[in-house]
Amino acid sequence: MDRFEYSRFYHLIPAQKHYAWGSCTRIQALTGLPADGKPLAEIWMGCHPNGMSFIDVEGKRISVSDFISGNPEGALGKRCLQQFGSLPFLFKVLAADKPLSIQAHPDSETAEAGFAREERNHIPMDHFTRVYKDPNHKREMICAITTFYALKGFRNIEEIKVNFKKFFPFSGNAFVDFRYSTEEDFYKKFFTRLLSMDQTLRKAMLRELETTASGMGEVEHFIFRKLLYDFPGDRCVFAPLFLNCIRLNPGESMSIDEGQLHSYVDGLCFEVMSSSDNTIRGGLTEKFIDVLELFTIMKFVHGSKVCVEPVEKGLEKIYSPGWNEFCFSSIVTDGRTYSGPLEHSLEILFVYSGAGKIENSSFSLELKPGMAVLVPSAAGAYTIAGSPDLVLYKAAMPL
Repeated sequence: MDRFEYSRFYHLIPAQKHYAWGSCTRIQALTGLPADGKPLAEIWMGCHPNGMSFIDVEGKRISVSDFISGNPEGALGKRCLQQFGSLPFLFKVLAADKPLSIQAHPDSETAEAGFAREERNHIPMDHFTRVYKDPNHKREMICAITTFYALKGFRNIEEIKVNFKKFFPFSGNAFVDFRYSTEEDFYKKFFTRLLSMDQTLRKAMLRELETTASGMGEVEHFIFRKLLYDFPGDRCVFAPLFLNCIRLNPGESMSIDEGQLHSYVDGLCFEVMSSSDNTIRGGLTEKFIDVLELFTIMKFVHGSKVCVEPVEKGLEKIYSPGWNEFCFSSIVTDGRTYSGPLEHSLEILFVYSGAGKIENSSFSLELKPGMAVLVPSAAGAYTIAGSPDLVLYKAAMPL
């Protein structure tokens, strides 16, 4: 017998992450959480053990993992259960007031090996040097809520050469003029030079940049000033000159593949990712930097700046990077009724604005701004209707 009812909807209570780079106001204003002066960087909606969400069951808080284990097929759906065996994604709201680290995430093979290695070495999960928190790969997609600034993937080789010669008229030539055999060879040698430069050279290059930085583009200059203000002694403050600089307007989206170097710099966004907490850092952080492991997982290729374009389906805009574990969508009701699919995996909804109701043939749940909702697979077809300004965002497996 099921411990819980799997054909109804549940109010979801996210886990809160108070990282130093977070905002004291952005997520709080969106969700109605109290602004207590502490930075709130992320809220996690899912069942990762490092940030478990809970559901409200008749006034009791039940972990999402306990709910799923009570009836895995009723919660996840047959297809999801057969393909993944658990919830394959993690849904977040992310607020960056300070830049996140320059980082990349592992593929499945590397994550499994790294996690097993650190477990064998008995490295505590909360130890400063612990890198692999789980055996899962990590790829992610964000959708901007406010204007959002980020760094993503290497610029092409000629752009990097031009930038370093233009903005470092005395030291740039020596930094980028070297022999290389392939694109990968260039990026490896260049990034090694960057991370191994001494402080004397870094200071000299910064002095040059003080007189030339006005020649940067608007986005590059904004990101550079953010990095310099928060991490003045870090070699990666030069990242806007060798990584693609991204500015997303609200509603625009981009994806990050495994092994792709990136950093989120400023803004508020939704983020959907593989259910993983594995991050390997190379700079712009006070956390553990593991350059050797970063080089193991990184893809030393030219990175694309292309955004993920949504596909409209009725009241829904679906953002899908082509991965099988998750997609993301916005639902703008505009006073109309949204009809959810009859067959679906476990879905997580976030109410961005407005009020309304989600209901199926047997159950209903009132919707309020800032609220998260868990929709089990067994809930089947459902409808959402409410005020003209009712807008929701959804994470789920692609249909």
